[in-house]
Amino acid sequence: MSRIEIISLQADRARQAARLLSEAFRDNPGSIAILSGITAGKREKKLRTLSSGVVDACIAYGVANAVLCNDELAGISLAYPPDSYPLSFWAWLRSGIGAAFIGPRYTWRCAKFDSHIRKKHITVRHWYLYMLGVAPPFQGRGCAGKLLRRLSERADRDGVPCYLETDKPENVSLYQSFGYEMLDEERIEDLDNVRLWYMMRPSMEKGERN
Repeated sequence: MSRIEIISLQADRARQAARLLSEAFRDNPGSIAILSGITAGKREKKLRTLSSGVVDACIAYGVANAVLCNDELAGISLAYPPDSYPLSFWAWLRSGIGAAFIGPRYTWRCAKFDSHIRKKHITVRHWYLYMLGVAPPFQGRGCAGKLLRRLSERADRDGVPCYLETDKPENVSLYQSFGYEMLDEERIEDLDNVRLWYMMRPSMEKGERN
């Protein structure tokens, strides 16, 4: 029987977490659009470089959680609490440092992708689910749901909504099953027409949760 638990992600697991995220996001439409024209293996390597800074920054400035399955890292969620996004200069620098080492063409495409996301970002106080990934061997086993429920609990205690964006159409129904509502959808023409969905989960009062 599998033993599953949620822990706070610490720096000693950061490298392992970056590897997990690179495997989880390797074939996402957004990853393919940003890191176009290379093999899946090279794309995963560049994603690992990108993810290392993202993970380090969230451990330092946000809330990073992990799902362990029999002590093996199975899933990661990186979130930022109310009033911490947009990131401060130092958090932004730490988060984006990996983009400087993936090649100028991909750095530019990554910046364009980020620019679109920033323009759509909501302005009300909220928890921001910056990234959620599950290792391929553990997908479909409820790991994402455990991380989403943990975030929802934090947001409800704070009385604020949760916000996210996704580039995978199959994720839309997953997030909707956890109370997220569609805010907007777009295609980024200058990034191979990759689609993005912007979603928000309203804060729930105690009475609504019971």
